[in-house]
Amino acid sequence: MTAPNLAPCPASDIDPSSTPDFSSIPDTDPIPAPTPTPGAGPGPGADWTALLADPQPVRDVLGVPVPPLTAFNLFVAHFDERDCSFTAAFEALTAPAGAAAEWAGNGHNALEFFLRFTGVTEAEVDGWSHQSTSTVTLTERSAVFAGPGHRISFAYTEVRATRPRGYRTGTP
Repeated sequence: MTAPNLAPCPASDIDPSSTPDFSSIPDTDPIPAPTPTPGAGPGPGADWTALLADPQPVRDVLGVPVPPLTAFNLFVAHFDERDCSFTAAFEALTAPAGAAAEWAGNGHNALEFFLRFTGVTEAEVDGWSHQSTSTVTLTERSAVFAGPGHRISFAYTEVRATRPRGYRTGTP
């Protein structure tokens, strides 16, 4: 089934200056998408940060090699028809390899980060389920998030990521 209320986003209607400013989110670092290289792009199990123009802030926190997106819990999947975008929020109840010592000192035992796709077209949502997303496939211009009983797919023109943020969860 095609996602309701998502009007096509012709390239001429996409205003790069209308992209929300991630700087208002604490501890974030907007990362613009790279210039595409034909035939390149990560699939399942590949380094998804390779799609980011500056993967270093994400890699500094998550470590290298970067865990696959399926290692994180997808806790937000949001289409916004106002600017033809899709936001995916991920979390993990663990201290990441790249920042484990720093975060342990701050009492952080969990992390979250956001991927925001703009210029979204060809959106399809096939079912929805409480079960985990078991497959995430990103290429330079398309994304698929799928699991038992659900599948979200779309084409996009750009993806940005916030720098993973640590926080404390649970009781001491």
